[in-house]
Amino acid sequence: MAELGLKKAEKLCSKIHVDKLFSKGKSIMAYPVRCVYKTSARTDGAPVQFMITVPKKHIRHAVDRVLLRRRIRESYRLNKDIIVEAAKESDKRYDLAFIYISDSIKDYAYIERKMQKLLNTIVERQK
Repeated sequence: MAELGLKKAEKLCSKIHVDKLFSKGKSIMAYPVRCVYKTSARTDGAPVQFMITVPKKHIRHAVDRVLLRRRIRESYRLNKDIIVEAAKESDKRYDLAFIYISDSIKDYAYIERKMQKLLNTIVERQK
């Protein structure tokens, strides 16, 4: 089982990597979260790096966007061992972007189920 904390190295913040992710990455969706992912053979940093986006177009209030980012981050943190183990086994690096696409605020349990589905789907597609 992977460590439950989130380190700074796991944050995807390089503009170059983000641009490559959105231009060459594959997309899957488990409503209300869409995930864009890309695998690479990079050796620097963590085996999985991620970012979270909650568009202002869908969720107008900043308080609500922050709430949803926290829910997505927590659900990823508790289930990241699914993809981290797969990355270590296959010696691949994963870049992930989670995008919230619903117009309403969903509860944490619902978001967590969808996060598990997304991570399992990514692992299955890479086998």
